[in-house]
Amino acid sequence: MLSYFFLLISLTLLSLKMNLFFLIYFFFFMNLVFLTSAEAKDFFSYISFNMGLDYYSFCMILLTFWLFILMMYGMLNLKLLYFSYLSMLVFLMFFFFVSLFCNIKFFFFLYLFWMWILPVFFLIYGWGYQPERVFSSLYFFFYTLFSSLPLLILIFSLSNLLGYFYFYIDFSSENLFLFFFFIFSFLVKLPMFFFHLWLPKAHVEGPTIGSMILSGVMLKLGGYGLIRVLYMFTSLVNCYSFFFMTLSLIGALYVGLFCLLQSDSKVLVAYSSVSHMSLVICGLMSLSWYGFTGSLYLMLSHGLISSGLFYFVGCLFDRLGTRSMFLMKGLINLSPSLVMFFFLLVVSNMSCPPSLNLISELLICFSLMGWDYLSLIYIFFTLFFSACAMICWFSFVSHGYTFGLVLNLDSGFVREYYLFFMHLTPLYLFFLNLDFFILESNLFK
Repeated sequence: MLSYFFLLISLTLLSLKMNLFFLIYFFFFMNLVFLTSAEAKDFFSYISFNMGLDYYSFCMILLTFWLFILMMYGMLNLKLLYFSYLSMLVFLMFFFFVSLFCNIKFFFFLYLFWMWILPVFFLIYGWGYQPERVFSSLYFFFYTLFSSLPLLILIFSLSNLLGYFYFYIDFSSENLFLFFFFIFSFLVKLPMFFFHLWLPKAHVEGPTIGSMILSGVMLKLGGYGLIRVLYMFTSLVNCYSFFFMTLSLIGALYVGLFCLLQSDSKVLVAYSSVSHMSLVICGLMSLSWYGFTGSLYLMLSHGLISSGLFYFVGCLFDRLGTRSMFLMKGLINLSPSLVMFFFLLVVSNMSCPPSLNLISELLICFSLMGWDYLSLIYIFFTLFFSACAMICWFSFVSHGYTFGLVLNLDSGFVREYYLFFMHLTPLYLFFLNLDFFILESNLFK
């Protein structure tokens, strides 16, 4: 692992001088080496007492590597913004995401959790499309800082009390305020319903690459943080999980209905992410093997699908200058290949087989059946309304009379088809080898 870090640091310093294709090939090679050489079934340390990997961080690093490779490949049409975008992405990936998931100390985890806010703030503020991007970037910035400040104070207090504070520390508490403020920051980052208002604003005003980063990796930090802290409050989670799960189920149902009223494609995908992350909260709060495994499946599959959908919306926006589904009708008549990949992404987001979404939602349903059978009613209508929203979106964009604005559309580039294919390939290959995700967490031993 130390050799990987030296390679990453040296590559960061040379990123402005390197050919982008060489950078992409190098990342593919590193991803394959990391996948074949590391075995992260149980927790173990690689570099020092502060750095290590386990089952969850291993999967999150693989997702981060894969999505950032695709993001860099999608930058080939940026021209003048190439160097600034590339340096921002490389800096964000190396020093924040990979280091964050390799870290096992709570303080450095939160420190890196805060550090990536500034690059994303610059992505939204500097390369956003609308004048409202200033308000959206500040909204995102202060939402995250406000929710994380109590957690920082608690980490300092517990580190001073215990002398050290690492993941899987032998520590448990039944303090309700400690429990709430420990998970509050991660619930906002997922985001949980009622704390989700920063997400649509950040997606709508941000650039396409920024939306892919937010939906593909950053939303997963909330679920990853919950996995790290819930084991310390198992008795309180068993007592008060009904509040978070009920709020998440009702919020997912409301958001699914709200998706049916959307005409902006980017807002539709953003609110669909809120609905899926509500199911992640329900699975984690159940404290069961089915819930944790299903939540991890859903985080991985949602990272790939939502990133692909945002890239599709960005491709259409670059050509048409609009995100309204009413102004891009009849797309199937002009670009059937592009619509085919759009269809595969949409049906995967609807949890149709053989996507990984299907297995994840089935496992979360099993965990909720052990909690309360009535929760299946909310899940049924949530998935039904979300599927209806996806079908309406696909129907509006693909079929109908061809709008005059769409007549200027080309058939797409090979680079774009390659990105769609590489978003979908892991989604279906993981379905064929689910043994890769055998969960061996200390929480269930």
